[in-house]
Amino acid sequence: MTGIDFIGREKELALLIEYIKMGQSVVLVAPRRFGKTSLVMEALARLKKQGFHTAFIDVFTNPSLELLSTAIVKEVLKNHKLNEQFTKAKNNITALIQNIKLSALINDFQFILRFADPQKNETELIAESIDFVDNYAKKHNAKIVCAYDEFGDIKKFDSKENLIKMFRSKIQHQTHSTYIFSGSLESVMNNMFVSSKAPFYRLTRIIRLRYMEKSPWVKYLKKMFKKLNFTIPANYPDEIYNLCKGHPYYTQLSFQQVVLHKTIYGNLPDMYLLKEIILQVEKDYLEKVWEDVSENKEYVYTMRAIAESRNGIYKRLRNKGINVARALKKLEGMGILFKDEKGFYFSDPFLYYWLKKNT
Repeated sequence: MTGIDFIGREKELALLIEYIKMGQSVVLVAPRRFGKTSLVMEALARLKKQGFHTAFIDVFTNPSLELLSTAIVKEVLKNHKLNEQFTKAKNNITALIQNIKLSALINDFQFILRFADPQKNETELIAESIDFVDNYAKKHNAKIVCAYDEFGDIKKFDSKENLIKMFRSKIQHQTHSTYIFSGSLESVMNNMFVSSKAPFYRLTRIIRLRYMEKSPWVKYLKKMFKKLNFTIPANYPDEIYNLCKGHPYYTQLSFQQVVLHKTIYGNLPDMYLLKEIILQVEKDYLEKVWEDVSENKEYVYTMRAIAESRNGIYKRLRNKGINVARALKKLEGMGILFKDEKGFYFSDPFLYYWLKKNT
């Protein structure tokens, strides 16, 4: 959610925007469904109002280098409303040249003609597209902030990390561009940005998203219930927040399910029933998460142990013949576990509830 519907994350948003205004690139790391995309889109919207050019590229939805290159160019051109002309003409050299709005641009950026070449070299095209972000901003004497969502997916093109190294080598010398990289798989993002051997080591500042603060969500829920003329107990929004632990996706889903239940049955579900409703709605997703980890004995025992209690994990698993420290590190790297001063806990509260109920 963005604009007037953007909820919470104001501290993270302010930090992100200030970094960008300083010319400092940033990486956002969090599990899926933690609101990374909403945060990035809100930051871009606010920066655009302050005169920045912006570009948003979802790496996950572009399954080839050609499509990724196209997405980069389209997003940059959107700043001058040239993206639609480019989309219509990109497969036809004659159309590209004859397009009045694009013709002057092509004089400066001849590589755009390669999009219409059936024998195009995708590696050269992506290289030129990465350069295009900064060169286009220079041409228009502007600053541009370019966001790559689910950047960890870049590895699907790049088993040897040559593309990642190309990104690094090019953007570190750019003068008019600042970048936001966001990703869900923490182990992938750590290997790309945090580790001392990572290609982007020290190029970015790291912002890790965790559960959201209580006050903004409670305020939002009260406002939405009031808008629907729902009569609710005073502590009902607090109970929803506590059930969802401040997880943005589940808090929104809980509100939706409360509205549906009230509309159909005429009453508000209590928290036990609401939890059961969410577990049923999310059944396929939660089972898939468990399926993905259940082939690894260390993961299974460790997750079950944490579901039972956060305390004494090593002692309780001592006789299971598993490397608990390794399992905890891997599960944290996968975004399944978070860690605080009290130890490890599940990033997904409903995965925790599901494990308590089913294992």
